[in-house]
Amino acid sequence: MDILDMLKGIHIAGGATALITGVLAMATKKGHVNHRLFGKIFFWSMALTCLLGLNAGIFRSGYLLFIPIALISFYQVATGYRILYIKKLHEGQKPLLVDWALTIGMLITTMAFIIWAINSLQTDAFLSIVLFAFSTIGMYCCAVDLFHYIKKPIEKNYWLFIHIFRMSHGFIAALTAFLVNNSRLFKFLPQVLLLIIPISIGQPIITYVIWTYRRKKTKADLLIAEARI
Repeated sequence: MDILDMLKGIHIAGGATALITGVLAMATKKGHVNHRLFGKIFFWSMALTCLLGLNAGIFRSGYLLFIPIALISFYQVATGYRILYIKKLHEGQKPLLVDWALTIGMLITTMAFIIWAINSLQTDAFLSIVLFAFSTIGMYCCAVDLFHYIKKPIEKNYWLFIHIFRMSHGFIAALTAFLVNNSRLFKFLPQVLLLIIPISIGQPIITYVIWTYRRKKTKADLLIAEARI
């Protein structure tokens, strides 16, 4: 038994913990002590799972798929967690070195993934699809972050929407990895559907939740403005 076999149990436990605490965090009231607790456990579980998944992708043949999933999933949850510490960019707060390092590092990584995807089109179409899909998400997030770092956000609640989007996408990535890694349990479905189903169901829900919070915040701001008149 090699080191990766020994770490497999930890990887599975970390992934299961991330999925469970992710659901619990989404189910509890935002800002509540339980939401923050489950969110922290989710973040560290995802960090552990992504690290072990990256190791498997690098050091074990047949697990290349884990590399883009692990790296971009980690970026999602890391920046979704970090945004709580840079809530006031719109007021002149500056991102720290760790924020710049995460974003520039991921930007370079996604560019490398795109090149990898193009080169793999003829030899491994499924890997190319995964690389293109996750790179698109990673590139979009990097663009948003760089824009906020360089130019002040206009909307003061920008951090809330980014937090919801990133952490939710991190959960979707964890669920996608679980489905793909256990595709033998879903032999009646093509592998490509295991990639599509989580995001196709999750993204409309995320969009609706963000739209709902945005509408509530707009109404609250209008009421405050009217009260001051």
